[in-house]
Amino acid sequence: MRRYLLIGTAAALLAIPALATGATTTITVSPNNSLSFGPKSVTKNVGAGDIHWQWGTNGHTSLPHNVRQDNGLFSSGNATASKPSGYTITPSAGSFHYYCTLHGSPGSNTGMVGTINIRPTVFSKTASSFGVKWSPGTNQTGNAFDVRYRVDGGAWKTWQNHVTTAQAVFGASNSPVHVGPGHTYEVQARSEKLSNVSKASGWSPSAKVTT
Repeated sequence: MRRYLLIGTAAALLAIPALATGATTTITVSPNNSLSFGPKSVTKNVGAGDIHWQWGTNGHTSLPHNVRQDNGLFSSGNATASKPSGYTITPSAGSFHYYCTLHGSPGSNTGMVGTINIRPTVFSKTASSFGVKWSPGTNQTGNAFDVRYRVDGGAWKTWQNHVTTAQAVFGASNSPVHVGPGHTYEVQARSEKLSNVSKASGWSPSAKVTT
């Protein structure tokens, strides 16, 4: 009975999404009134803090701008000039290309475009398992997730598909594989819209665990 209670407690803890903690990363929209974002690329781990866009230098700009992810996983709304309050998201795992709808375009490397790369977070590593968190639980950048893995640089294989949970234990009950010594496990995730899973981010950077 004690064993089942412990298993139930662990499952319940996994089901509770953790809030993001850590330092907020600020991206300036149109620094010095240029048609750009600064920095253009940001990489963080899930739960390592929010992303905040601050409009203009010293809170002002001469042109209207906005922020929109290519597939609409997040959007600040219509283009607005002089928006000192800015726009903030708590991101889940994935690679999110975004653009200003007036001065950039989806998938482009030129104009007002940027990328946020959010890596899954590894926690509670043991000799036979480790936890992986791909969402802080706020669903601000999608409300469903695909998660894949590979072992020792091999082929990518599906672990989770269109799930709404925020995290899971890799290696629990040998799922998706038995975790043993002397191997490197990589996990990537992407965020998507549950109502239309074709609206997805790119795959995240890899979270790596060596046993």
